[in-house]
Amino acid sequence: MAEKTAIMATVADTRCSHDFIALMHGAGMNGVRINSAHASPAAIADMVRTIRGVDPSIAILMDTKGAEIRTTSNLGDQEYILAPGDTVEIAENAAQPTTAERICISACGICGAGGTDTHILIDDGAIELVITENTTPIRATVVKGGTLGSRKTVTFRGLGTPDALPAVTERDRAAIHAGIEAGIDIIAHSFVRSDDDVNAVRSLIAGTGIRLYSKIECRRAVENFDDILRASDGLLCARGDLGAEVGIERVPALENYIISRCRQAGKPVIVATQFMDSMMNCETPTRAEAGDIAWATMQGADTLLLCGETARGSHPVECVAWMKQIISTTEAYTTGGIPAILTESI
Repeated sequence: MAEKTAIMATVADTRCSHDFIALMHGAGMNGVRINSAHASPAAIADMVRTIRGVDPSIAILMDTKGAEIRTTSNLGDQEYILAPGDTVEIAENAAQPTTAERICISACGICGAGGTDTHILIDDGAIELVITENTTPIRATVVKGGTLGSRKTVTFRGLGTPDALPAVTERDRAAIHAGIEAGIDIIAHSFVRSDDDVNAVRSLIAGTGIRLYSKIECRRAVENFDDILRASDGLLCARGDLGAEVGIERVPALENYIISRCRQAGKPVIVATQFMDSMMNCETPTRAEAGDIAWATMQGADTLLLCGETARGSHPVECVAWMKQIISTTEAYTTGGIPAILTESI
């Protein structure tokens, strides 16, 4: 049977060869996401050219940076192990590299807004710190340890996205120009706070035919949901940053709300983040991950987006193949019940 829910996979420029895209497409990948936070304008052009060379029908979505906060590139692009109890400095300095002792971030004014005991989540909460000293730079203690790579997302729990951060950065403008020239299909704008942020991007792509999706990943986006939905061509439920800002326990209900509102409005919706996180290293998904994929499929998501699993995971092709099987089986059930699951050729 033909799937109604499509599969999109994040592909890093270092992996974007003709053979790799062909393998992924053959396994069931319908679209590719390019994260402009990790790709130069030249790399974006090369990736689009490679993808189109495999099959022009593959949808290409490009993320913008938007009003997000990230760590800077690590010194020498090495990785740092942060262990519980370690103390680090957090400095607002986008021009300096991050080291094991000082994490530099691309924001102004937010460090001073957080008091002691404010929690800082890095890389969608993979690493968690708590502010212990309101100095300049602030000092924080690691609560949940992990491996810190370059240019990871940063969330100050409870503080939201600062108004001072521009909706469209200079890096975004360069990426959008490159995407227009290369011929991408969709721009997914990050950390949208209001319809003003949507319109700021809309003005840059006017007359191009590129569709504009808003990423729902912060509290402000939920609070201004109606205006953002009206201004957008579609939405992307970015569960990682959303969970870091509003709490993991609220994400399933918000996912359901976002999907149902998009269906009511007749607009497409993508759901993303950690569908198959265990397959970063394992060859098969967990039963819980299969249930997560099935739940999003039954809710009516138009596209499910694989992120780190295919960008840097060990089994990207297997991720796509497993997701295709789970979607196919779920859709067989929704149309034919249990007998269809047992008899459908998947």
